[in-house]
Amino acid sequence: MGLTMSDQDQDFIFGASISQRLGLLLDGSIVPSPHSIDLSHSALSDYMYRDMRKNPHLAELYHENSKINPHSTLQVPTDKILLEDVRRWFFTTAYSFDEESEVNGDAGFSISYKNLPLWLQSPLQPFTKPGSLTNLLFAVDLVLVHDRLLVRVVPQSENLWIERELVNRDVRSELCEIFWIKPPPKLDDDFTMLFVVACPWRYMLIYGPRGYRHTLLDIGRLLGHLEHRSNFDGHIMAVHQDFLDTKADEFVQADGVERSVYAILTLLPNNLD
Repeated sequence: MGLTMSDQDQDFIFGASISQRLGLLLDGSIVPSPHSIDLSHSALSDYMYRDMRKNPHLAELYHENSKINPHSTLQVPTDKILLEDVRRWFFTTAYSFDEESEVNGDAGFSISYKNLPLWLQSPLQPFTKPGSLTNLLFAVDLVLVHDRLLVRVVPQSENLWIERELVNRDVRSELCEIFWIKPPPKLDDDFTMLFVVACPWRYMLIYGPRGYRHTLLDIGRLLGHLEHRSNFDGHIMAVHQDFLDTKADEFVQADGVERSVYAILTLLPNNLD
């Protein structure tokens, strides 16, 4: 025998307002299925249910798309000539500036490395000359916060470009808000901060999705150099990988897509010079 609906029930269901119907549906407790992956999303659930997803995880999807195989339609250059040509163009045109017209003592658009303390000049000055270290700045921007200035390291230049002046602002509070849990303790002292800004599309122009790998590897080499130089000189440097990305990008004026902060370094000399 089939189930029938009483006239009273029909009047309630079909005559009720939308809010009444929603109230009826939401009146009871909603308990998600233990097999629901999206409702219990976390790093642990991503790992535990990785074989149960209909679609691959975003990280796995990138990994698969960046692989080179004999059947791939992605053409990756087999030599470095194209990369060297693009990098040379980038360093000498798009990333360069007319130093004679832009530098104007302390009131210009750039400052000389001589204006930095000696302990800070040491790890950054190798980028003023052509070489393997400077090449790492093709798909990575280094943005420095020091002495109420936000400046960018310009490859093969004796000057740093002034992105903006941080006057009439509580810079320490703004920087503290960037960090996810709590700010580094050294922000209470005479601090300097270096933002490592990734620009993967510069490599992806040549290598497609695999260019993202090249960017990550260059960031690793760059951090290795900076850490080694700071340790060698006896200064303090800490690398921070977890922070609020949107706030970090906003502070350095990155759009979060073409350019995005991937690491933040806090630097402090052992002895102020």
